[in-house]
Amino acid sequence: MISEARIGRGSQKVIASVVGLLCFFIIATAIPSGVLMMSAALVAAIALLTVSVLRISVTIEATGQNLTVKCRPFYSKTIPLQDIVDASPAPSSSMIEGFGVRYLGQRTWGLLVGGPAIVLETPSRT
Repeated sequence: MISEARIGRGSQKVIASVVGLLCFFIIATAIPSGVLMMSAALVAAIALLTVSVLRISVTIEATGQNLTVKCRPFYSKTIPLQDIVDASPAPSSSMIEGFGVRYLGQRTWGLLVGGPAIVLETPSRT
């Protein structure tokens, strides 16, 4: 394994706090309106998705022939080393850009969790 990165603790706290307040608001408004069961199911789905997002980790693994980039639990890409045309440092990402797999425009995809970054270029994409 070359590298592993996760969402920072500070960002995790912000996300968990916002989602927690949202879930509280959903339940608080559901009680007087009589849709508690449906709202509880929505809150459970939001909580499960949030836990999945907070557990995102990006790993880069190399073997003799391949480079594997994973954004667990959602994405994995294996790139043959012979297909890599260039590798260079990139500007660090932050919470502003978001987390996970992102299309960044101009044939460019990113696996973002915040922090140091590298650009890999192949003949078909960046």
